[in-house]
Amino acid sequence: MRRADSGSASSGWSWGSVPPPRQVPPPHRSSGGSAGVWLAAGLFVAMVAGGVAYLLASRTEETARAQEPSSESASATAAATDAPTPAAQTPSTEPAPTPSPSAIPVAAPPGERSLERITWTVATPATFDELVTAWALPREALVAQNPTLSATEALPAGTQVVVHTGPITGAESVGPPNDGRLIGGIPFPEGAAWRLAPDRTRAFGTGETLVAVLAALDAYAAQFPTAPPIQLGEISARRGGPISGHQSHQAGRDIDIRLIATDAGDRFDGERNWFLVKTLIEGGEVVAIFLNRSQQVWLRAAAEADVGAAAADRYFALISHEPGHIIHMHVRFRCPDSDWRCVAYSLEESPAEVAKKLGKLPGARGKLPGGGGGGKLPGGGGGKLPTLRPKNPPRTPTTPSKPPSKKPPARPTKGG
Repeated sequence: MRRADSGSASSGWSWGSVPPPRQVPPPHRSSGGSAGVWLAAGLFVAMVAGGVAYLLASRTEETARAQEPSSESASATAAATDAPTPAAQTPSTEPAPTPSPSAIPVAAPPGERSLERITWTVATPATFDELVTAWALPREALVAQNPTLSATEALPAGTQVVVHTGPITGAESVGPPNDGRLIGGIPFPEGAAWRLAPDRTRAFGTGETLVAVLAALDAYAAQFPTAPPIQLGEISARRGGPISGHQSHQAGRDIDIRLIATDAGDRFDGERNWFLVKTLIEGGEVVAIFLNRSQQVWLRAAAEADVGAAAADRYFALISHEPGHIIHMHVRFRCPDSDWRCVAYSLEESPAEVAKKLGKLPGARGKLPGGGGGGKLPGGGGGKLPTLRPKNPPRTPTTPSKPPSKKPPARPTKGG
């Protein structure tokens, strides 16, 4: 901006006006002699030179003043360039920062998945001691499996922590689902197509259970690649046994899966729920699915539209009504062939009832749509029907029977 004193008026005159009048020397007097003439001439020359110098200086200063707005405009432009621009007004042309790979739970492709190294992601900054409590894992194992992570300082959110290494065949299911325990439970892996339950202390199961569920989840993700992740519920504690809110889930072979809603989130999605149930049953490891009767009506309609009424009967032989299962289904898996202390049925179910159910399994056992991809257990059963092992040996005619009880025992709930 031009200053107030930079105008031509400050110099005492305007551009194009006549210069100040010259001083006229006094008339020549002969009495002064030649010295006075020379003095007057010198004064005149000095005055002319001073006027010319003054004029040139004024023009130079005015030219500099005229150039000041451009300099100031350039400075303002530079300042505006250096100032941060609101993102809402001018989008940045720089690429968005890429999150650290450790901050995103990434599921390996089904053909490349290895269950011999399972990792969980730290949700909020936490130390190993805090993770031991939150995940119910032994501290010594966490430290040994993660030698590059600090054992004392808080781990930042997004850190991948190894929670299992080695084969998954070491887990053993002992006893029935509602009165059993789990030895060496395997943590369920994270994945992009599903979400684990918030309570990670109840995300442990047998290796066979994990493989069967992962196979169905992989098939579902291949069939519906744009569908939101499936919300998984609780399986069992790492050592099994009773857990609050459930009468079963004690032996690593039960899992809750939230029913799938439509994309709008307000209705039961029959097609997607039926595909998941059908895939689970065709895997050959499911012995029971518990679901509320009203939700079964919707599921049955989708099943009959897909395979017909007669074939739907064979699938629904494994689906039972259980009160309270209106937003999730409860899936129970068979005993692993190697777990000789496992009992495949709940306490109140007789071997005859279980054999009747298993005899109605669909004929296409072990065949998954899309090839499955949940992984393979070394030395697995290959779809073989489980051998029923009741908790108590069957009585023979020579075995003395106990006197009848006056009060019948309470019947535990199948699901839960």
